[in-house]
Amino acid sequence: MIWGAISDIRYFILSNKLCLSVLLLYPVFICALYVEGRMPDLDYIIYSGAISLAMFFILVTLFARGIIGGGDVKLIPVVTLWAGPDLTLIFLLITTLGGGLVALLTISFQYLKNTLTDSKSSENINLSVAHSNELDTNENNIPYGVGISAGGLYVALKLFQALN
Repeated sequence: MIWGAISDIRYFILSNKLCLSVLLLYPVFICALYVEGRMPDLDYIIYSGAISLAMFFILVTLFARGIIGGGDVKLIPVVTLWAGPDLTLIFLLITTLGGGLVALLTISFQYLKNTLTDSKSSENINLSVAHSNELDTNENNIPYGVGISAGGLYVALKLFQALN
C-alpha cells in the first residue's frame, strides 16, 4: 500500500504489478489461515468476492465516464476483497476521506502555484493553446492512491489485530 501511495504521488500510476501482487496474496492468506486452523467460512469468502466484483463493475462505469482513474479501478476492488463484508464500509470511508483530503491539498497547492507565478501573455491571447498545454501536464491529476492506500493499511492493521 505504501508503494502504491508513493507511486501515485510521484508518477500518478497505480501499477498492474501492485494490484496483481495484492490480489495474488489473498489466496496465500486464506491458505495460511487454513493451515493455522482459522479458516473463514466459505460464505465469507464468497461474499468478499461478490463485493469485490460489484465494486469493480461500479468503478469500471465511473472510469468509462472519466470520473476515476484506471489504477483506482483495479486497486479498490482488490483491497475490498481483503476487507470482506466486515471492513468494506470503513475501508471506503477512509479511502473517501483520505482521497478528499489529498484532492483538497492538491487543488490548493495548484491554486497557490498558479497565483504566485506570472501568467504568460500568449495564454491570454490564444486560450485553445493554453488549454491544450495544460492537458499535457499532470496538473489536473490527483493521486487518489494515497487515500486508497490509507484505507488498505487500515484493513491490513485490522486483519493483523484479528490474527493476534
